[in-house]
Amino acid sequence: MRIETERLVLRRFTLQDLEPLEAMGTDPGVARWLGCRTRDDAVETIERYERSWARFGFGRFAIEDRKTGEFVGRVGVMHQPGWTATPEKEEIGWAIVGARQGEGLATEAARAAIADAFHRVGLQRITSWTVPENLASRRVMEKCGLVYQGVTLWRGADHVWYEIRASTAR
Repeated sequence: MRIETERLVLRRFTLQDLEPLEAMGTDPGVARWLGCRTRDDAVETIERYERSWARFGFGRFAIEDRKTGEFVGRVGVMHQPGWTATPEKEEIGWAIVGARQGEGLATEAARAAIADAFHRVGLQRITSWTVPENLASRRVMEKCGLVYQGVTLWRGADHVWYEIRASTAR
């Protein structure tokens, strides 16, 4: 599974992604929103992504810079069984390494992952959520066409949530 955009390659994770995934998770600019990651966390994360691919036919992609092959983040749709705000449980999420934030990479990658989820997978609705103060992620959601729906409790904290439907996606 591989998707190419103007600047990026989205591909399945491999064990070679352990170090960069761990480094991204411990970067203060990323850890602020997602929490710190250890090597064991990175292993479990990649295993969870692969279980999602096996079970649902979709999951998180590793993001590479198309020119350099450098790991720059992760993006993709995951089934979130604990989500209760909608009957559908599919959520688009992303994280970009701190040194590459602000370049529009999350938006470019998320648009490609959303298109894949609607066209190849056949999903009809995708949600995304974050804590209210994560303005950068909220901007990505809006740039990708997701529409604000409200505030809900997720894992013990208030989160704003957005959605996009296949019928209204650009």
